[in-house]
Amino acid sequence: MKTAPDKTADAILRVLGHLDPPEDLYSVSGSRLYDRITANDLTELPEILAAARKTSGPILELASGSGRITRPLLTLGRPLTAVDSSPEMLALLQARVASRAFNPRQVHVELVEADMSRFELDGGYGCVVLGASSITLLDVSARRELFRRVRDCLTPGGVFLLTVLNADSHQASDGDTTISAFGEDSFLITAESRDPVNGARHVTMIHVSFNDGGTYRSSAYASEVAFVSNDLIAEEIVGQGLTIRERRPVRIASRSPRLNDIELWVCAA
Repeated sequence: MKTAPDKTADAILRVLGHLDPPEDLYSVSGSRLYDRITANDLTELPEILAAARKTSGPILELASGSGRITRPLLTLGRPLTAVDSSPEMLALLQARVASRAFNPRQVHVELVEADMSRFELDGGYGCVVLGASSITLLDVSARRELFRRVRDCLTPGGVFLLTVLNADSHQASDGDTTISAFGEDSFLITAESRDPVNGARHVTMIHVSFNDGGTYRSSAYASEVAFVSNDLIAEEIVGQGLTIRERRPVRIASRSPRLNDIELWVCAA
């Protein structure tokens, strides 16, 4: 969905002379930028892989994107189904799984284009994975529907692994703006703001790249994620017949040793 930029992002766009409203972060061009941004992000991968190793049977990955988490899961050598609502992301993933560099064991991967809360699969999965704190992209009804579908597709003894942004640790923060180098001739501005009334967090990413003549061009993408109490998410999970076995901290690679921003939840039916 398209969202309006917050005041800080709007001011930055005006200074840059960027007149068009931000595109959806999960549009075709937005997906490509997001893929570049997350290409080398190792956050949560060790924790997810360690927990997945303790399971058996086929793996279902929800909101797989272009495969940041898919790649380490393939090292387990088990059949994997990847679900994502973006055809652009799935096209990137399809090309990658055919490569031995990405999929050295040539594991069978089924790609399914579907919303993570609306997927229709027969089940029989020993492990379901939802990473990147993607649960925050859903509203309350979609979260409950997702948890119900996950419960129904797990095998007896199967495990649901999801990473959750610890919203409770961010209550005092109204937002943040960062500027970082993005390759040799461009930089990325990320502006975040809180909307406490609607329980949302607005994220605007502005990519500025320079041409040989010293001119520049900018592109802007926006997304809105739910800012939900972990207690509420836990209540919703339990309400759909799942149990939470464990909540463990995830080390954030770029800001180590902070451990309280993201948690890995290990759930079972």
